[in-house]
Amino acid sequence: MATTRTLFPQSLAAALAIFSLLFIAASAQAIPQQNSKPRNNIQKNGNANGKPRRPPTTAELAKKIKSASFVKEVVSAHNAARVTIGQTPMVWNYTLAYFAKQCAKKRLNDCKLIHSYGPYGENLFWGGKSHWTPSEVVKFWVEEKAYYDPKSNTCATGQMCGHYTQIVWKDSVRVGCARINCYNGKGMYVICSYDPPGNYINEHPFGDLANIDNVNKIALPPLWKPPVVAPTLPVH
Repeated sequence: MATTRTLFPQSLAAALAIFSLLFIAASAQAIPQQNSKPRNNIQKNGNANGKPRRPPTTAELAKKIKSASFVKEVVSAHNAARVTIGQTPMVWNYTLAYFAKQCAKKRLNDCKLIHSYGPYGENLFWGGKSHWTPSEVVKFWVEEKAYYDPKSNTCATGQMCGHYTQIVWKDSVRVGCARINCYNGKGMYVICSYDPPGNYINEHPFGDLANIDNVNKIALPPLWKPPVVAPTLPVH
């Protein structure tokens, strides 16, 4: 009999905090669903000329990610949290990054933390200034480990920990992110997509209980510094 996996249901309300008078908010993806109203301006199976759209190639996707340092810093910051507890390091995926970019563009006008409910895991971030480094964004998510109890596999009452558990989820080995500056000085918006997705109900982010004793030893990702020799990131 096939087993149905259900994503852990988290509130869409963002956890809002103030640091140095700057607003920061984040939201982790909950149960995926379809938009209730169709978008009339989107063609389902082709473009306006009726021709089928060709999926972009990996090379074309790579060109859309203009900052190599952004890619390396995103991966480095995620893996600083994963490797410490023995999880497989993540690799960058251009398909995920392209998906994240398309979702981010929809938030240019408002910077609202609205999930895509797509096929991937998803972490969102909004900060009320024009620039946040990937290390700062991921550090903000990883700090939720303080509210996660690995033995009961639950968040502390009234707190969020889903961003952290998504980052360290054992099966989530591919990541792609995008960032935009919203219009009218509303701040920076960041979205990271993960494949395979995490945060399934009744499942543990570590995959088993072997690493529970190590969770409190995790060091928060330090501000990223370029390695002497930058590693080659696998492309999928």
